[in-house]
Amino acid sequence: MSRPYQKYICKTCGLIYDEAEGDPDSGLAPGTRFEDIPDDWYCPLCLVSKSDFVLIDDKPKVAAVAASVKVKQSAAPSVVIVGAGYAGWTVAEKIRAQDPLVNITMITACDGAFYSKPALSMALSQRRSAEDLVDMSGAEKAKNLQMTLKIRSRVTAINTQRQKLTTTTGMVSYDKLILATGASPVKPDLEGDAANDVMSINDLAGYKRFRAQLAGKQQVAIMGSGLIAVELAEDLMSQGIAVTLIARGSQLLSSVLPEAIAQRLATHLAAKRMTIYYQTRVKAVESIGQGYQLHTHQGQVITADLVLSAIGLQPSITLAQKAGLLIGRGIVVNEQLQTSNEYIYALGDCVEFEDETQAYLEPIRRQAHVIAQHLMGQEAKFELKPALIKTKTPSFAIVSCPPLRKHQLQGGRWTLAQPLDQQDLALNYLVSDQLKGFVLSGELVTQAAHKYQGLVC
Repeated sequence: MSRPYQKYICKTCGLIYDEAEGDPDSGLAPGTRFEDIPDDWYCPLCLVSKSDFVLIDDKPKVAAVAASVKVKQSAAPSVVIVGAGYAGWTVAEKIRAQDPLVNITMITACDGAFYSKPALSMALSQRRSAEDLVDMSGAEKAKNLQMTLKIRSRVTAINTQRQKLTTTTGMVSYDKLILATGASPVKPDLEGDAANDVMSINDLAGYKRFRAQLAGKQQVAIMGSGLIAVELAEDLMSQGIAVTLIARGSQLLSSVLPEAIAQRLATHLAAKRMTIYYQTRVKAVESIGQGYQLHTHQGQVITADLVLSAIGLQPSITLAQKAGLLIGRGIVVNEQLQTSNEYIYALGDCVEFEDETQAYLEPIRRQAHVIAQHLMGQEAKFELKPALIKTKTPSFAIVSCPPLRKHQLQGGRWTLAQPLDQQDLALNYLVSDQLKGFVLSGELVTQAAHKYQGLVC
């Protein structure tokens, strides 16, 4: 008798590989056992290798008690990390892999739980609770890495001359400091008695609040038209919840998709009970009965049981700014991820490198590697590369690779790689016949890794 089909989860992005369903987009037929997947297969969402997947234990999880962890400090240098998101934990792992003796301390305002943030926008369809999304408690992760973890502690100031941090739980000294402060949701400017009821989902705590409020709701309004807004909308619709998407621009995902692909995506989403308002901005949110009315600047009135805002993220730069570090849109760093202060590094969603910010997982892994190498006195440089983005929209598979510095490219244009009347589209962004970016949809997404190799950066 054959064993039951099993599920494996990507440790990086939270995507689940179900043996029963396979991965048809990548050529894996339903019923393909995990051990039979070719070694060159990669996660279709974040592009890590097969080795980054682990078997899901279906046994009920026992809630871990959040706790700080303190390990005995050695005479080795002290590295302090501010932030316990993917960037913070990844750089901690990379440093510990390079040096088993260096003192590592992480300070975080949350409980430090290790989880995949991209999984937040597909947890409903995967039938995973907020607790299910936690891969490991912060305390357990810290013990595994033999490092100190200070939870529910906020860093309020950096004394760059004395190399000390002021926190809500005391002073902390550092030899090298790493800022992994992430990005926070842009808050919409709203009027109305229910303006403060509008929710944003940017971390596990926010997702827990959202799931608690979602119970029994049938209609959700989402302000925004980017990746987070669209992915959350599709996840909600997978549970039979009607969604109204309110877009400020004239298309969905304008920063990553050409209009032809965006229109196809909108058609697929509309078939799943989504209503889209384009070139529309919400002016006020008023409570009415058990729900809300959204009043737009254009005069429409939209009703909903729950209202989400996903109009964008902004790098969290306040701490660095107060410390006098060089700031642009994010914390400005050099090729070694050093800030304007040589003893302070930064990585992740909070940084700006060569005038660009990239809120994706792939560059964070490379940034963490560079920091760890540089701390050990080794040569390493971070290189800006175009991001390969898998949009989590099951109704219409899309992989996009937007060109870097598109506004600076002279004569660039989107070009169809095959007739427009075909179901699956491939578009190339060409500059002087050189491939600078591309978008693939439908069954063509399987070509993404190969096509990425042909980019001229």
